[in-house]
Amino acid sequence: MPVHVNAFSFSSIYQRACAFWSLKSQRFAVPKILTPLCVFVLLLVPDFTFASMVNQPVSVFSTYPSETLLRACGAQRALSEANASQSTNLCFEDAISPDSFIKLLSESGEFSHLFPYGEGNDYELLIANVGAAPGMHRQHAKQFAEFTLQWRGIEIDSSSFDASALENTDVKTETALAEEEAQSLIARWIQHAKHSGLFTSQFLFDALEASDYKGGLQVPNAIGDFTKLDTQLYPDPFNGAITRYIHPEFEDALVDVTVYPFLDQLSSDENELLPKQLESDLQRASATADLQQLTLSQISPASRYEVNSALRGWRLGLSATSETSPTIYATTYVFKLQDKIVKVSTTFPPDFSDNIVNQLIVNVEVPQESEMMKKVRSLLLESAN
Repeated sequence: MPVHVNAFSFSSIYQRACAFWSLKSQRFAVPKILTPLCVFVLLLVPDFTFASMVNQPVSVFSTYPSETLLRACGAQRALSEANASQSTNLCFEDAISPDSFIKLLSESGEFSHLFPYGEGNDYELLIANVGAAPGMHRQHAKQFAEFTLQWRGIEIDSSSFDASALENTDVKTETALAEEEAQSLIARWIQHAKHSGLFTSQFLFDALEASDYKGGLQVPNAIGDFTKLDTQLYPDPFNGAITRYIHPEFEDALVDVTVYPFLDQLSSDENELLPKQLESDLQRASATADLQQLTLSQISPASRYEVNSALRGWRLGLSATSETSPTIYATTYVFKLQDKIVKVSTTFPPDFSDNIVNQLIVNVEVPQESEMMKKVRSLLLESAN
């Protein structure tokens, strides 16, 4: 039986957080010329509601049944004295072939990218099943299945279901009967997944005890002529949330506010922490500008930026030019509030964006440090020592 095992600990989430840290802007950037210029003006990422299909890549594995599942199967019915000696046949591991579950999940239309026994995806679905062994179907017997969903090795949901074992009437093969039973179990899990929103960002944030951006993040509804379009969560708690502001007259005039936790300790020096947030942006912008044959200039090199003599951050202003298109501007500001980075990105030069950012940043409140980040930082501290 193929088996996949992951440790349910935050050490796994910490290790993979480091690997995925630099991908947040690349995955969700707007597919237009503004994007490479390290503005990373992001499309508001739709919450991944489980409406018609799961858009994220999901690996699926077969695994051992838990003690809870085995107990549920063992207590499925009171056996008569005549059948007591054969009761173990009613809790046979992999009574239904794991391949039947995978086949039916693939055909369900709910997953855009399902990877049987695939490694390296954030989401992993582990399936265990027990029940009447093939050829041993009995009246009132049941088949049991357990579906465990993990995100980067952390269990975020586990649910089990049962279905009546079908009697073989010699009209259908044992394989066909098993597929019908598997179909019934999968249908119940999919219903549970939709009802619970298993693959939504909100469910993930809640399950991992990440920051409550819905209740704890406060941003103004308007900044001058700019109005707030929406605030949405990324499908990754380490990437936080993004708010977009739009202008009623100029479609390409955008302001994005991204709030996400930093991995460093809370005592980290802002003059070391904040420039790092801009360095990676500049590197990606340079690489992309080269590919698109643009001339990238730092009209405002990364430097300290002060708001109202009280709030200090860093600012980077860029422009990109070519012989065939108008100059494109991008200005990015980063600030440290509590354990969060607040990154403000605009599509215009500093002369125009400074005043907007000055009005915006003093009205931003971020959520408190989450339980998830407390655990991650504790692991960081232990590894450093």
